[in-house]
Formats: sequence, C-alpha cells, structure tokens
Amino acid sequence: MGYRSIAGPGDAERRRAGRHVIWSYAHVPQGYAGDAGALIDAQIERFAPGFRDRIVQRVDTSPAQLQAWDPNLVGGDIGGGSLSGTQQFFRPSASPNPYSLGIPGLYLCSSSTPPGGGVHGMAGWHAAHRALRELGRN
Repeated sequence: MGYRSIAGPGDAERRRAGRHVIWSYAHVPQGYAGDAGALIDAQIERFAPGFRDRIVQRVDTSPAQLQAWDPNLVGGDIGGGSLSGTQQFFRPSASPNPYSLGIPGLYLCSSSTPPGGGVHGMAGWHAAHRALRELGRN
C-alpha cells in the first residue's frame, strides 16, 4: 500500500489559502518498490481533466517508508494483514466479542476487527455499541 498526499478539501493547517489537500492511496503488490504515483494521477486525471497541471506540491510515501514510520504497518499494509478465509469474520481472534481486550472498559476498534479494512468507521461503530451495551446504556 502506498500513499500520496497532494497539496491541491483538507484542514487549514496543511494548506495555503486557495489550495486544497487531496489524500489518496493505492494497493500495490507485497514488496513493491516502484512509484504508483503516476498511476494514481492518471486515474484522477481520467475523471478530472487538468488535474496534473494543478499540483503544486506532493508527498509520496512508499510501503517501506510506512513500515519504517510505524512497524505495525508491515509491508505498508494499513489493513492489519490478510482478510482471506475466516479472517474477515474472526479478527483478531475467534471471539463472540472481538472488540474487547479482556480488560473491562478497554476496546479495540481498527481494521483488525470486524468488518475489517476498507469499511471505514464501522469497527469503531461496532466497538462503541458493544461498550454502550456493556455499560447498560444501549
């Protein structure tokens, strides 16, 4: 997985007046050392002609750089590893409460819990509802 942040609707601290930040990423093969930036740009350009001409600054982060920044991102994988087989449903372990860390009041909500990576926000939603249920507020 590689990321690119392109100064070009982002937060005011990361942009100059009149400019916006675009955050995009591409899934790449394990061990990929190339630059997926041109492919990302081409796809955006396909739907927004003139996009490339408006880029004023960019920050590209390779899979290896992501792993160096955070060792949990093995190979640059932000999804928490494989979702093959039963991993889609039994992450991080086969448990009736995959959000509980075994300590009352402590929960896990990430791509390492159901429904897995790519379903942004749902793990947190499920963990919050589980916590509320256990507190008797749901």
